[in-house]
Amino acid sequence: MSEAPAETTNDVEADSAKETDWKAEARKWETRAKENLGRATENEEAAKRLAALEEANKTEAERTAERLAALERENADLKSGKTRAEVAAAKGVPAGLLSGSTQEELEAAADALIAFRGAQTSEDKATLVIPDEGGHPNLALNGDGLESALRKALGIS
Repeated sequence: MSEAPAETTNDVEADSAKETDWKAEARKWETRAKENLGRATENEEAAKRLAALEEANKTEAERTAERLAALERENADLKSGKTRAEVAAAKGVPAGLLSGSTQEELEAAADALIAFRGAQTSEDKATLVIPDEGGHPNLALNGDGLESALRKALGIS
């Protein structure tokens, strides 16, 4: 029987050894995170220096070619927007709903939108109708009419 308590003590010690010291683990990972942040900051600064060196080493022809390419992209975007706006205005559809890059594609998209919603003429468009617009209500609110209207409303003869 004396051996049974000894085994129980060993089991408790084994369980204690298996338990994790969570505070120590948290400190370990916090330290690693700080080290990684420091390395990332160093790498970012090195990348900026590398980009500056590459820019300095470019020839004037390379810089001019890059500027030309940027201007050509901008010009193409402006032409595309102009064509899109012209087709939208001509067909009477919202420019944002048109898809395509050429005038033919934009016109086909506009025609598809028109077919989808159905061609509308000016007679087809719903108009707002306000009955008796500009008229006056049949209330006598001025002079003697007010007094009689109040008497009638209050039930006084």
